[in-house]
Amino acid sequence: MGHTRLGLLPTTRKWKELVKQIAGPRLTGHVVATAAFYIDAIAAQTLDASRKALDNVAHDSGVRYTFYLLTQVALASRSSDWENALAQHGVRLVSDSTVFDLTVEVQGAIDRYVSRSPSGATDLSEMAQQSAGEALASLAGLRTASLFGGSSADVKNAVRSLSTKKGFGELGQRFFGRFFARFLNFYLSRVTAATIGSPRLRDLGDVAEFNEALHAHCDQSARIVRDFCGEWYSKTAYQEGIDLANTSTFLAVAVNKLRSELEQQGSEH
Repeated sequence: MGHTRLGLLPTTRKWKELVKQIAGPRLTGHVVATAAFYIDAIAAQTLDASRKALDNVAHDSGVRYTFYLLTQVALASRSSDWENALAQHGVRLVSDSTVFDLTVEVQGAIDRYVSRSPSGATDLSEMAQQSAGEALASLAGLRTASLFGGSSADVKNAVRSLSTKKGFGELGQRFFGRFFARFLNFYLSRVTAATIGSPRLRDLGDVAEFNEALHAHCDQSARIVRDFCGEWYSKTAYQEGIDLANTSTFLAVAVNKLRSELEQQGSEH
């Protein structure tokens, strides 16, 4: 992404061990050509090395607003006037809008919000923004005939399936899976680029395989927060309404759940 607001790469002993694990010569005496075998240990060690940045997730205004906006898009689909409900959050659709248009509008609303924030856009907020767009496009797109075709009514019906407890749990899992993959890649991309030619990462193909394995790992690991997302969304929307304050509280718990899951997986190796 070209930014360094999360800080420099860690220089701790644990981080150096992680670099060695990616680029080092061998595991159990045999050359390993793919990262899939030990991806969970790498994820856990990266989280440990970048703990300070991870602790900022729930307090980052852009991350908080991005997840809040996902809840509001889902809730808007249950309104009799979905386009007006979205417009209240700066997301403007017309009768022939598509899923692609929705994701563009959501991205624009997030941009405008973070531009007014004292801290402005951060790497964390950009990761969240991109992850929200991917989550909406991939899940709502599956529920329409085309990502680039259809109508606003078709988009509403697609999003409405994500507005239930189960549906929002799926949306939350997709968001957190993509977010954590981006977070880990922020640190690891520079390491993997620097270790091309090692026995484990011999060329760009191996790096691509490594990144693909990391994304799949994070998507699967995010299942730990799927039910939690759905239950929180359903209960909070009904009992008190979802706002930025309770979204921040939720994010702190969700991030800790997923971090613990990844760290536990790493400790098993």
